[in-house]
Amino acid sequence: MAGAADVRPVNGARAAALLQRELPDAVLRRSVALGEETVWIARDSLVEAATLLRDHDDARYRQAVFVTVVDWPDREPEEPRFDVVYQLRSLQHNEYCRLIVQVTDDDPTVPTLEGVFAGMDWLEREAYDLFGIVFAGHHDLRRILLPQDWTGHPLRKDYVSFGEPIAFTHNIEWALPAAERPRDLPGESR
Repeated sequence: MAGAADVRPVNGARAAALLQRELPDAVLRRSVALGEETVWIARDSLVEAATLLRDHDDARYRQAVFVTVVDWPDREPEEPRFDVVYQLRSLQHNEYCRLIVQVTDDDPTVPTLEGVFAGMDWLEREAYDLFGIVFAGHHDLRRILLPQDWTGHPLRKDYVSFGEPIAFTHNIEWALPAAERPRDLPGESR
């Protein structure tokens, strides 16, 4: 039988409440799922929000765990294509918080957080290299994993590797012209 003492607090609720209280115009929305709260932040308020979470006594999120990007190419124009996702950690309070800044395909730019968190410069370079997100104000924004002359950003969902789609049995209809499709493929539509 679970009692009130067994209920765990929502991870990230401390950060969300602090941001809502101190920077209400920065918070675009909040969502709780699977015991974690996520806060969507206005792009222009990202540095201010991250600095508040780092320095405020009720937060002390001093470690940037990662920055990554989620690509939703079919979401525009209703919502921006990219979610730039930040995971921060407070060792003092033993919890994480997740911030999301949304950017469009036409303007995939967010301000850099390298002045707020040590080591963020490398994480931002990786997101730039693989997704093409531009971190405005970054001191050395260039590729980190791929050669400097590489074309495109390979973790974008519309990136085509080596100039042609790869044909697997699940995508054969769009990957190969009808005349080139093998006749005896497994599956009911083939």
